[in-house]
This record gives sequence, C-alpha cells and structure tokens, in this order.
Amino acid sequence: MYDIAFIYSEIFKKHAMDRAHPESPQRLDEFMNAVAEIQKEKSYNLTTLMPEIIDEELLLSVHVHDHLEKIRAISKAGGGMISVDTTLNEHTFFIAKYAAGATKQAAQLVDENQAKRSFAVVRPPGHHAESTSAGGFCYFNNVAVAAEWLIQYKGYNKVAIVDIDQHFGNGTSHIFYHRKDVLYVSIHGHPKYTYPGSGFPNETGVVEGKGYNVNVALLPGTDSIDWLHALKFSLNIVKQYQPEIILVSVGFDALGGDPVGIFNLEPNAFTAAGYLLNEVAKENCDGKISCTLEGGYKIDQLKEVSKKFILGLLGNEPAILKKLTTTKPSNHTVSMLKQVKKFHNEFWKF
Repeated sequence: MYDIAFIYSEIFKKHAMDRAHPESPQRLDEFMNAVAEIQKEKSYNLTTLMPEIIDEELLLSVHVHDHLEKIRAISKAGGGMISVDTTLNEHTFFIAKYAAGATKQAAQLVDENQAKRSFAVVRPPGHHAESTSAGGFCYFNNVAVAAEWLIQYKGYNKVAIVDIDQHFGNGTSHIFYHRKDVLYVSIHGHPKYTYPGSGFPNETGVVEGKGYNVNVALLPGTDSIDWLHALKFSLNIVKQYQPEIILVSVGFDALGGDPVGIFNLEPNAFTAAGYLLNEVAKENCDGKISCTLEGGYKIDQLKEVSKKFILGLLGNEPAILKKLTTTKPSNHTVSMLKQVKKFHNEFWKF
C-alpha cells in the first residue's frame, strides 16, 4: 500500500488566466518539485497517478445544470470572464472536470485501501465554487464532489471536510449547509477582512445541518502558534464527530507574505498541520485521509511549504507542536474561539 498516492498531470497547467494572476500553472511545478525531493530520499512509498475525468452526472450531484452549461459555453467560445478575479480559457471546462475527477479519485484510492493517504494536486481549485456559480478562481467544487461520491456510491454516513485554506470555502459550506452527513470545519481569515466576506462563527448550518458547519475566523496577522491552537480546537470537534474519512482542502495562503493572504504563518506550521490531521485520521477513521489542493500563491516558498505539509502528513512531528503546551494563544485568538464556542455549545463539548 502506498504511503501517499498523488494524482497529477501536466494537463492541469492548460487552464490559465492572465499572466499576472496569482493562481498560476507554476504553482503545480513547485508542489511536484517538493514531491520529487521527498521521493529521492526513498524513505516512503509514494506514487503519482494520472487523473481521471469526472462523470458529469457526479458534477450534477453538487452543481445545477445551468452552471455546468455556462462553464462549458464560455470555454467553448474560447474563454472569458465569469467574475472580476475568475476567467476561463478554451481549456477551463475540460481541465476543471479533471480536477474534480482527480479529487474523487484520490478519495477512492483511500477508500479502497490502495493508499494510506492521497493528495489531488490540481488546479483550478474548488472550494469557492457554489452549486450555482463560479468565483474565487474556482469553477467546480472538487472536494464536495468527492464527499458526495463517497456518500452516494460508497455508503458513507459521516464525512469530515477540514479546510485550512486562508479563505473560507463558501461553496463547500453552502453545498452541505443543511446536512449532517458532512461536517465542514474551516479555519480562515475573518470575513470582515478578506474574501469571500462570509464564514462568520454564527453560520452554523440549518435544518439537519445545524451545528455541522464550524467557522473558525481569525484576525489579520495571526501567527503560527495562534493558528495551530485554532487548528487543534477545530480538530477536537472533528474527533467528536467520529468521521469515517477526512477530506482536506489544503491551501498554503496562510503563509506569511502570501500575496492574497492576511496571516503570518511560518512554513513549519504546515508540517504541524499535516501531522495533526494525520493523527486525527489514525485515531478516528483508520487513517483514511485524502487531500486536494486549493490556494497558496507565494511561489518562492511554495515548494518548501508543500514539502513540509507532506512530511507532516507522513507522520513527522515538528518541534513547533511542543510550543503549544507552553505558549498560550493570544487574547485576540481566545476571543475568536470563544465566539465559536458560543454558537456551538449545544452541539459540541469544549
């Protein structure tokens, strides 16, 4: 069994926006350079597999038909703008279907015990894609498609999605907002200060989904220690949910200096994130954890942070975690976590 199966192809680089856009094809080069460096060490059994294109029927399990047809039509016409920051070229519809397919494929590899862990190294990202619209560089919601496939076709009753991208995954949240078979937990920049302007702690879900949407919103300048305290706080809820599998929307835009970020994380915070997520998966769902790439735009450090996250996911415990036992979170972060407790006290133990 593979320690990690990566799903990747150069085809993902065919989708491109304007030359200066932060969501560039070069992002994937940096990530795969990190994978290559780890493979050279020959300490782990890693593999890279070609992606499979998604069946449009699966896309329609989370998106309305009109949305698919709009993306298809704009691509077929040679491309165009769908929102101020999100444009398409002639390849976008086709490549976005591959991104969704790769994320579903990654989850399937873990479900079928072909890999202990998996990572869909894809673009375009997906967590901002709503059931009815694109935005935030996203067209189809990759992680939502994977979760829905696990539920509809593999009989899962409890899927946890943990979103560590610095931006709230509004699309993922809203697609499952009324349901309890998917727990969505997001750690993101406070919506008053960053895109998409939603993801407040009082957005807890509706009907059966009430309590299964957990938004941990943090303030600009949040550092590694505060962010990791918030992550551990969030993973405590995941543990109580007792998921059958954990899907992770992995964004690296919480890194200090990211051109569209507001946090100030050091690279080793991502080692800790990978390690903590892997530990929760081992403790609660037989180690079943599958990741998909979302944001992260600081090109000169993207290889480093990708490598650190992967090594953490492989079980390498970083020294920074020891600091959490001796360094308390700041008053600002304590205040933010208190807001989450206020709106979730009736659902989870803190």
